[in-house]
Amino acid sequence: MRELQDRTQKQSLKYTDLQDRGFKNMDKLTEPENVLKIQAFDVSDKVMEQVYQKATPKKGNIGKIHFQPRITVPIMILLFVVGASVTGYAASQYLEFRNSKGDVVLNTAKTPAETDASKTYTSTYARWNEEVKNRLQPGEYAAYYVKDDSMNQNNLSNLALFAYKPAELSSFNSLQDEIKRTEAPLFSNPTHLPDGYQFEFGYVYPIAAYPGMMDKKEYRALTDKLMQQAKAAPKGENLFIQKLNWDKSDSSFARYARGNDYVNITVTKYTPEVTKTTIMQNEQDSAEQLTIKGTKAYYIRASEASRPLEAGKNRLGWIDEKRHLHYNISDNQDSPLTKDDLVKIAEDLLNASS
Repeated sequence: MRELQDRTQKQSLKYTDLQDRGFKNMDKLTEPENVLKIQAFDVSDKVMEQVYQKATPKKGNIGKIHFQPRITVPIMILLFVVGASVTGYAASQYLEFRNSKGDVVLNTAKTPAETDASKTYTSTYARWNEEVKNRLQPGEYAAYYVKDDSMNQNNLSNLALFAYKPAELSSFNSLQDEIKRTEAPLFSNPTHLPDGYQFEFGYVYPIAAYPGMMDKKEYRALTDKLMQQAKAAPKGENLFIQKLNWDKSDSSFARYARGNDYVNITVTKYTPEVTKTTIMQNEQDSAEQLTIKGTKAYYIRASEASRPLEAGKNRLGWIDEKRHLHYNISDNQDSPLTKDDLVKIAEDLLNASS
């Protein structure tokens, strides 16, 4: 799931973007060294990725971060970088992407090990988030507060969480109509899909209420409202939900499937506040820099010797700096696809965007 900057006197906001159950939920901000492996983007139930992001907040607002994805998101997710020149370090199988000033704006890094605390949080969060989504209709987005100490002790600055239940669209034309209606990132239907893969469903994801749609004051007011409801509620009532209105999106997602295998395309807008993004990978995974149609891209292949991240076996992504978009292509963990299959899809997308 998108997110999760290293200049002095700049505040850093980071998040983990996993997608084994979904796509995008701005719910957990934490330092990388203490990061909990949590589900951050809620949408599809099958796709995940880990991303850290560093952002410079605007004055008076919480700095906006994404990917989504999710991430990957089918998150998203979700790299947001600035600049053009890229340097890769194949020997260590980690990459660094630099801008014209020489600043590292994108890199890949080893996924943090799970701890007992992170496992507990992941399990608790997933249970409550699923409960919220069960109470929503497709297309509804909500803030919620859980009266649960095992969660809140890890969310002291972000007690109000968010959940979105996607409205899955079964035709690409319907998806394009929704993309245009919500001003989500537009992309074309790829023509060079692997044999037998067809469009299965797609959706857009609303611009995150926190921090995209409200500043600190609004977020605190929303949090206070939910917590007051919790205090006044009878014993045994632990979940408090506030549905949110939305009409703008910053992420588009499409899945193409053949039987149980699939490939996901996520396109996410990013903002100038994001100055560095870190994509997480297993230590045994290989990371490779590619040039596709003149565009620098990253490719990560899960190692046969280790369980792949929930993002899937293959990941390929790049930045469109002019349009401030991040493209990410990923598949399932047991995918039969190869790097060349993802490259052909990327070529279609790049041809259309140019």
